Amino acid sequence: MLVEHARNLAGIADASHAEYGAEGRPVITPLACSLLDQSITIDLAPDSLLARLYGQTRATERTTCSYGLAPDMQHIADEHGMRTAATDETGEVRAVERVDHPFFVGTLYQPQLTSSAAAPHPILVGFLKAAAASRGA
Repeated sequence: MLVEHARNLAGIADASHAEYGAEGRPVITPLACSLLDQSITIDLAPDSLLARLYGQTRATERTTCSYGLAPDMQHIADEHGMRTAATDETGEVRAVERVDHPFFVGTLYQPQLTSSAAAPHPILVGFLKAAAASRGA
């Protein structure tokens, strides 16, 4: 999502993702320290959709991520209709949202890892509610 955002809205035509070995300007790069099978604490932007879904501004999430938004590209998370919705303890972007869309959320953690039928993750519940609302249900 961030690569397409960089290409189509931020004007970085050669934006690439390091995981795929593509040539161009890397928007997504390897993390200095892999977050493979880690729990991370995230701070949710108070005015974000994520903060409303969680009902708080801090959460712990699980991740299997080894890539993140390149340090010199952090600015694109807050430009052209995108905003930073969550950061980790180091201040790195861990979630983004589109401000002009009812539910457009991208995370660098995996909500499904802590979701269950008995306690569905707030992001998954929010997505289903937004989908139902868009259908007029």
